[in-house]
Amino acid sequence: MSVVPLPPFNWTALTASTNLTWTPCFEAFGNLQCARLSVPLYYSEPSAGEAQIALVMSPSNFSAGDSNYKGQILFNPGGPGDSGVQLIVEGGEYFRSIIGPEYDLVGFDPRSVGGTTPVVSIFKNPAEALQWYSTYPENLNESDSSFGRAFAQADILGRLAVDRAKNVSEAVSSPTVASDMFSIMQAFGVDKLNYWGISYGTVLGSTYAAMYPDHVGRFIIDGVVNAHEWYTGNDTASLATSDAALASLWESCVAAGPTNCALYENSTELIAARVNKLIADVHVAPVPIYSDADPSAISFGVLDYTTLVQVLYQTTYFPYSHASSFASALVALEAGNASAVFAGSDTQAVDALSTCAFDTSKPYVANIMDVELAIACGDALNPNVSTVQQAKELYGEIVAQSPLFGPDAWPTLLGGCTGWSIRGKDRLNGSFVTNTSNPILVIGNTLDPVTPLISAKNMSVGFAGSVLLTQNSTGHSSWSGFSSCTAQAVAAYFANGTLPAAGTMCQPDFAIFEPADGISSLLRRDANPGTGADLYGAARALAGSGLAARFGRFARRRAGRRALGQRA
Repeated sequence: MSVVPLPPFNWTALTASTNLTWTPCFEAFGNLQCARLSVPLYYSEPSAGEAQIALVMSPSNFSAGDSNYKGQILFNPGGPGDSGVQLIVEGGEYFRSIIGPEYDLVGFDPRSVGGTTPVVSIFKNPAEALQWYSTYPENLNESDSSFGRAFAQADILGRLAVDRAKNVSEAVSSPTVASDMFSIMQAFGVDKLNYWGISYGTVLGSTYAAMYPDHVGRFIIDGVVNAHEWYTGNDTASLATSDAALASLWESCVAAGPTNCALYENSTELIAARVNKLIADVHVAPVPIYSDADPSAISFGVLDYTTLVQVLYQTTYFPYSHASSFASALVALEAGNASAVFAGSDTQAVDALSTCAFDTSKPYVANIMDVELAIACGDALNPNVSTVQQAKELYGEIVAQSPLFGPDAWPTLLGGCTGWSIRGKDRLNGSFVTNTSNPILVIGNTLDPVTPLISAKNMSVGFAGSVLLTQNSTGHSSWSGFSSCTAQAVAAYFANGTLPAAGTMCQPDFAIFEPADGISSLLRRDANPGTGADLYGAARALAGSGLAARFGRFARRRAGRRALGQRA
């Protein structure tokens, strides 16, 4: 599930201004245009300096004067720290097939992401970053000292941020980025923002709607984070359905049968027992991986408990595209071959930290976790994790929800904030209980492993007139598994503002472990005669392409931790 970087693009060659001047870019991906927008470093202190926002646009087929032209839709894929530019560059054609040709599709990089400046730079060089990251526990069940080490290293990272990146860390908060979204809207010369945000992108969307309720256009939040909890720094409900999501994989395996699911047994209990035995075995005896088929390119590694649990957790995010291959990889692991499971992780990429060349004239950016903490921890209004005991109490709440995934999620869910003292200068100025100028479409999955449906219900109640569309599927956000019902609802909403009926439940068009031409897929498509082959094919391609797996809340937190980056 590694993140494939885009081809290099020199954002600094584009002149940043308060107007949007578009230049052709990323030509290999189609008719795309890029621009940089100048905005205040802090909106609460306009004279303090500037930030530059990187944007990419997939233009509508219609010109601005055409009656068919409907304006722009802004996208954010989550994170915190994911690139909206990359989302549109790689996925614009899929969204175009769902939404139609009437809109410009616009992606932007939030602050300290991709081509947007300023950047949070905490470590001076790769060697220093390696010193910190190579020993930071990624799962607190790994050893008896894992919790204490994570707490100690979070303290170190927080102190480094104060000494080296305080001003920038104060400038990357969600309210600041929501104000950037308002600035983007103004630069387009419109009065209402159209938006589709997933995962952490729903925090941005909810924040924008709270701060600028009179400037909400056609607005979707999908895979919803409870923004009330987000801003209190007490985000402990994220794993409420993660164990149920895992159980649904084994239920789907039983239903799929031995032909389609390599792990097949005639009960979910037997499948769970096999997987639990693998986890326990690897915890005691990690499995070596060594490939010398090509003597000139020998590769090796170790599949340990942490890596196995991480890949299992990631599979619950995107089971429709990943569960089948993961089941086969687990069967291979039972036979002593760990290569396939290991290949689904990002563990081996850590070596880049010790070898990466970097330009000493530019800020060094180690990975996404630095940015993630600056945003998430900087947003928290009342952080209450200043002692080990307080941290352990919150940790206990998370582990109670999911004994398997809680220790894996804690280091980046809340644990990293235990040492973070910097708060964003621009604070939330608004309420999540408000009337918006247009009703919001809220989308949630029944078994989302990291943004449970209860969070979508919570946020929908606050936004007057909003409608919650439930997708009856496992995975993170509606992108994780295609539903023609959901796609049609999204298309109708963007086309004419039509909301689905309250209580609408959309079914996925195919089952987990089901082949592309499976019976349930064909029957469900036939039951939706207005879908159209192009919409069905393209939207299903989005679900199965792996594109969605690169984005969303913590979907690439491991890759982000491991991968180096350097931005101008």
